[in-house]
Amino acid sequence: MKKNLALWTWGVIAAPLVYLAFVWNQLPAIVPTHFGPSGEPDGFGPKWTLMILSAISVGMYFFMKYVPKIDPRLDQAQLSKHYPKLILLILTFLSAVHVLVIRSAIQRVTDELFINLIFVGVFLLLAGIGNYLNNIKSNYFVGIRTPWTLESESVWRKTHQTGARLFFAIGIVGALVVVWLPGVWKIVWTVGLTMLTTFGLLIYSYVVYRQEKSN
Repeated sequence: MKKNLALWTWGVIAAPLVYLAFVWNQLPAIVPTHFGPSGEPDGFGPKWTLMILSAISVGMYFFMKYVPKIDPRLDQAQLSKHYPKLILLILTFLSAVHVLVIRSAIQRVTDELFINLIFVGVFLLLAGIGNYLNNIKSNYFVGIRTPWTLESESVWRKTHQTGARLFFAIGIVGALVVVWLPGVWKIVWTVGLTMLTTFGLLIYSYVVYRQEKSN
């Protein structure tokens, strides 16, 4: 299972590069490299810069895979049996964005469609993270790390159980709503909903911790 997940992960990382090689001669010398809130490109560069996104994915893979291993708590328990799936999920999102950017450099995707695909992808990523969040064990690198969740195993568990439900819910609801919002309100909706949920979980972990200490 671990071997298959590793193969899938490297396949996801390589897919945009394979696509880029296939369409290389179709790309103009100067391509869009950055997009504004409206989906309109506001940054340009030579076409080789499109490979940078794959370099970011590779760096992200090694960071997520190996940095948690220096956590002293992982000597006692593994982070999560589903953690490799979480890595695959995040890298799949990055690769999908990479392919979309390459495609838009060949044939302009309408600004509204481009921006909707990005924001829907972000919310589906949050829903996917929520699906795996509940299984992550206490550690210093991954999860909802507050002073109170790191202090208590039970506070960690309760906060992540609640967080898993909340992130899955805002992921689904957010994706359904964001496509109907105009322009900058997509950003307000996405950032606002994510920050509200994160701040709510911060308060929740403190309240649960205080209740535990009182008891």
